[in-house]
Amino acid sequence: MRTLHKTLIAAALAVVLTVPLLDLDAGASAPPPEAPPAIVSVAAAVSTELAPRHWAPGSVISRQDAHVASEQDGRVIQVAEVGQNVRAGEPIAVLDDTALRLSERQGQADLARIQAQLDMATRQEQRYALLAQQQNIARAQHEQLQADREMLVQERARAQALLEQTRHQRTQMLVRAPFDGVVAEREVELGEFVNTGDAVARVVDTAEQEVRVRAPVDLARHLAVGTPVQVRVGDSERGHPVSALVPVGDEASRQLELRIRMDASEFPVGTAVEVGMPSAAKRAVVAVPRDAVILRREGDFVLRVGGDNKAERLPVKTGTEVGDLVEVSGNVKAGDRLIVRGGERVEAGQSVTIQDLSRAVSVR
Repeated sequence: MRTLHKTLIAAALAVVLTVPLLDLDAGASAPPPEAPPAIVSVAAAVSTELAPRHWAPGSVISRQDAHVASEQDGRVIQVAEVGQNVRAGEPIAVLDDTALRLSERQGQADLARIQAQLDMATRQEQRYALLAQQQNIARAQHEQLQADREMLVQERARAQALLEQTRHQRTQMLVRAPFDGVVAEREVELGEFVNTGDAVARVVDTAEQEVRVRAPVDLARHLAVGTPVQVRVGDSERGHPVSALVPVGDEASRQLELRIRMDASEFPVGTAVEVGMPSAAKRAVVAVPRDAVILRREGDFVLRVGGDNKAERLPVKTGTEVGDLVEVSGNVKAGDRLIVRGGERVEAGQSVTIQDLSRAVSVR
């Protein structure tokens, strides 16, 4: 009886010690739980035509930028302030015209004197004409009076021209803006004496802007007026057509000049930009949104979402970039759904939940 009791106790202890071991083995052999679906946004790869681009530095300039000069000598008695907006024809500098005002008064006096002499000579010539008809004087005397009167007519014309010239010079003592714009620089100060041809102020038309850029002459066959190019400043990039092309290359730099019309609200004058212009003919490629390409040191790749809503990692090589599209080569086909948001932590084979892209953007 005692032997049977000991046997039962030993069996119970064996069962108690065995159960935890079985649970531990079962836990060790069980598969890990599957990661929850990641919320992502997708966009489709497309088949399109892209051209490689050559990027060159350029500058935003004004189409009207003038160092306005004086047409007369004189002392400056008024000049516009830097930053002042001026309209075409408004004075931006005023010169002292005292000497010209005195010259104008002298011209008026000379003209009045000559006119009085001409009136007297006209009346005298009329009297001599009557006497000549009556043969009371010699014809030569009458002809002499006619010649004197004609000389006075010419003297009057000369005096009128000199007076008009003086008045014109007085109008030029006001240095006027040649177009609407803003005073960017003041090149003289009050009290300074300027000579004919000296610049008094720089006026810039900020409403009419364009980009000036130079490109290698080898690109001339791919460029023309109306060719679309990309203008980039920092992270901002916009498309514009070429507005002017100068098909003459510089002998030293082997470059030609392009102009690209800009809106005044885009960038201020003087902004440094980069211009991307086509450097070869367009070719058919598979392109993906820029956000779909994940850059890693070991290589770039995209994440494609299959029909089972699981992510698949595809290595790619990038090429030409135009706007938000990037050319890729690899196992990517047009129409493939590629993750563009939320893919940074998605692993290959992980299930995903696709969220509408517009909703994802608004949430961000």
